[in-house]
Amino acid sequence: MAGKATSSNPLVVTGKAPDTSLNVQLHPLVLLTISDYITRHTLRSQPGPIIGAVIGEQSGRNFTLEHAYQCKLAEKPTGDAILDGQWFEERLEMYKEVHKVPALDLVAVFALGPIEGPQEAHLPVLRQVRELTGSDNIMLLLFHPELVDSLQGGKLPISLYESVEELENDQVQVRFRELAFEVETGDAERIGVNFVATGGGNATAVAKPDNASSIAVASASSSKDKKGKGKAKAKEGEEGETNGAAPINFLSPEDDELISTLNSKVNAIKMLGERLDLIRSYLETLPQSYLTDATSTAAPAETTNFQLLRSVQSMLSRLPLLAPPDSAPENTDPGAEPPANLELAAEKERQDVHLTSLLASLTRSVAEAQTLGSKFTILQRERQTKERSQFGRGPPMRGGFNDDLLADNGAL
Repeated sequence: MAGKATSSNPLVVTGKAPDTSLNVQLHPLVLLTISDYITRHTLRSQPGPIIGAVIGEQSGRNFTLEHAYQCKLAEKPTGDAILDGQWFEERLEMYKEVHKVPALDLVAVFALGPIEGPQEAHLPVLRQVRELTGSDNIMLLLFHPELVDSLQGGKLPISLYESVEELENDQVQVRFRELAFEVETGDAERIGVNFVATGGGNATAVAKPDNASSIAVASASSSKDKKGKGKAKAKEGEEGETNGAAPINFLSPEDDELISTLNSKVNAIKMLGERLDLIRSYLETLPQSYLTDATSTAAPAETTNFQLLRSVQSMLSRLPLLAPPDSAPENTDPGAEPPANLELAAEKERQDVHLTSLLASLTRSVAEAQTLGSKFTILQRERQTKERSQFGRGPPMRGGFNDDLLADNGAL
């Protein structure tokens, strides 16, 4: 974490490391909101300092910083930055109404600040927020713009402070103690961060049109129907070309997505190259060993990191598995040029598709044959049952001994 407190700042309680008595979890949406607020404030050249509020959940010594929003400032004759009290209370109630389950409340205030820690200019805002909310557990989150370009290794240019009151010369002095925090994220926040990361590559700078062109576009779009709009736009395009203004070409969504994908791959390749250069430079600093020089009898140094060397060896052993095959097939014509790796991969994919289609056809044929066999078995069983029933009943008896006997009895 960046921005550790130093003894040169009288408002910061000196300490070797940030306090870990509080369990503070910082969510990425807070960082995205703060960075977006700073960007818009800078590009629009807005006056006044950057001050905002952070809402989260408090449970004993556990705090979460989940959402942030910018605050409206009010003018003060002394020049100190103060908040618009009525606007602040209304906006806070709106956020608390939206985030009811779980119930969120104001837990921190964010602002810009130096690495040394909070300054005197941060105290009026903090006191005002305490009076408006009636809570003394409001933390101060400082963003350090000067550390944005110099931080590496996943560190963040922010510091989190807890306000404490100390009695000095019979007066209560407000001081700050730096707190340790950890970044916590959820599935929804991962989706939002991924959307922001991919949308950054789609940003396009568009020059603002002059007054004449904007008035022409407005009049053309409001006075004509669809057909008239098309004619007005065509006429406007012709006038723009005749005046020497180059037409603005906007990229399609497919082109934006392609550019974003290529930028992500380029950044990944750059990072991979930097990591490989770092590993190479580390290996070059190591002394010669019997693995690289058979005549060397020197023992490895005591400071040798064998775990790191085993990780490098494991990575090198996996490289052949990741490299694409560059060998030509055996049935290649000796006089012809061997096909490229892309052609070999395409041919293999084509064969796999044909084999899958053939297997599906064979499975379907087997299923149809099985169904036909079942139907034939049922019909055969019905036919045998019918023949058996007819054979058991037999034809009716006519003439013979029984008829003569019946005739004699009747005569009698």
